[in-house]
Amino acid sequence: MSAIESFINGSEQLTGIFGYWPSFHDAEVIDLHLWRGNVDRKQGSYVFPILTLTMHCWELTREVGATGHFVLRHHTRATLQFTNLFDDIQIRGFNHQNAIFGLAITRLERTDGPTPYFSVVVEQSFGIGAEFTCTGIKVVSETPCDEDGRDRRQDVAP
Repeated sequence: MSAIESFINGSEQLTGIFGYWPSFHDAEVIDLHLWRGNVDRKQGSYVFPILTLTMHCWELTREVGATGHFVLRHHTRATLQFTNLFDDIQIRGFNHQNAIFGLAITRLERTDGPTPYFSVVVEQSFGIGAEFTCTGIKVVSETPCDEDGRDRRQDVAP
C-alpha cells in the first residue's frame, strides 16, 4: 500500500520541509473555511463543496532546550484543501486554540459512487474535531511562521 501523501496533490510542499508527511500531532487549526461550490449545469461546470483548513504545525524533536522543554522546529502554517465533500460533514468544538491530536487520512475504495475517496478525521484534543469524506486533497500553501503561528516573512494578520 502506498503512503497517503502519494495521493495528496502538492504533498511535496510539506514533505520538503519535514522530510516526511507530518501527523499534525498538536497542530493548531487557525482557520476552517467551507464553500458550497458552484454547480452550473448550463455551463457544464461542477464544483462541489470544498473545506479548507489552515493549521500551525511543527516538528517535535528529542532535543531539550535551555528551558527544559523539547525543541520545536519547522514552524509552518499549512493550508490543505479537501474537495468534493460528501454531505456527511461533522464539526464540533471550535474555540480559541483548536489543538488537535492529529489529522488521520485514509484512502478508500467503493463499488458504487465516486472512488477512490478519502475519510478524514481531525482528531479532537482541545477545540475542534471534525470528520468528513471527500474525493480530493491538496496542499494549497505552506508558510514559515513563528511559535504563535504568525507569518515570519511579514507583519500580517493570521
